[in-house]
Amino acid sequence: MDFLELRGGVAPGDGAVLRTMGATDARRCAVAFAQALRLRETTRAMLGAMASKRPVRAQWVAEVNQALAAGAGASRLLRQDSGWRLGLSPGPAGPLQALAPVARAIADLVVSGRSVEIGKCANPRCALYFRDRSRTRRRRWCSMAVCGNRMKVAAHVRRHGRRRPA
Repeated sequence: MDFLELRGGVAPGDGAVLRTMGATDARRCAVAFAQALRLRETTRAMLGAMASKRPVRAQWVAEVNQALAAGAGASRLLRQDSGWRLGLSPGPAGPLQALAPVARAIADLVVSGRSVEIGKCANPRCALYFRDRSRTRRRRWCSMAVCGNRMKVAAHVRRHGRRRPA
């Protein structure tokens, strides 16, 4: 919820309602969690296909569409600072509502088609994908500070071995 609120996927008020739902409706939350795990696997499969320039399967699209439907709502005006902004009034509140912004993000990537460069992190222990916006389109790691550094240190150790400090 913190991530979705930070990224604007869920309004802070809706996030608070969804957080309390775990105590009041554990069964619906368990169903939503199982669907979230399926959506995660579907998203990884879709990103893998896009990274290797393969077509997106219809069954993946159906799962994303199901998650998108959980967040169905209508546009409405919302107060923002001293003015207004157009926002989404969510449909019936439920734990599945939290999946809609994630599904929307993957749907936007699929709609962008082959013009979007998706890459898989070169660290074999990392499961992350990234959008390559580098100038040369040769990015290798999800994060230079984490995976890139680890891989470079490991390569250095393979080449030079571990040296003990004197």
